[in-house]
Amino acid sequence: NKNIWIIKPGENTNQGRGIVICNMIEQVKDIVRQTIDIRTGIRRTYIIQKYLERPLLIHRRKFDIRWYGLLTSFNGVLVGYFYTEGYLRTSCKEFSTSNINSGLIHLTNDAIQKHAEDYGKCESGNKLSYAEF
Repeated sequence: NKNIWIIKPGENTNQGRGIVICNMIEQVKDIVRQTIDIRTGIRRTYIIQKYLERPLLIHRRKFDIRWYGLLTSFNGVLVGYFYTEGYLRTSCKEFSTSNINSGLIHLTNDAIQKHAEDYGKCESGNKLSYAEF
C-alpha cells in the first residue's frame, strides 16, 4: 500500500467523474497511453498525483478543504480576492487503503458521497465549517 496513485482527467470533468485510483504503476501507464478520447477524438490530459497513504483524517475519515477565491485581470493587472471562510468536505466511510476502488472512502466529492446511505450521518451534508473543524 505504498504505491498508490490518483489519476484525474485534466479537462471537461467535475463531480469526481473519471477519477481513478491505482496501486500499480503499469495501470497508470496504461491509462495515460489512452490519450485520445474515443468518443470525441480529442487528446486527453491527466493530473497524476501520488496518493497520500497516511492522510490527515477527521474522525478516521478523509476530508478536503474548500476555500473561495476570485482572480481578476484588467489591463494585464492580476488581482486576487479570497473569502476568509470556507468549508471541509468529508467522506462517509472510514479511511483504509485496503479498498482503493471505493469512492465513498477516497473521494469527498458531494456528487459521489450523496449516494451513500451514511451521507450526512456525521455532518450535515458531509460538510464542516472552519469553526466546526
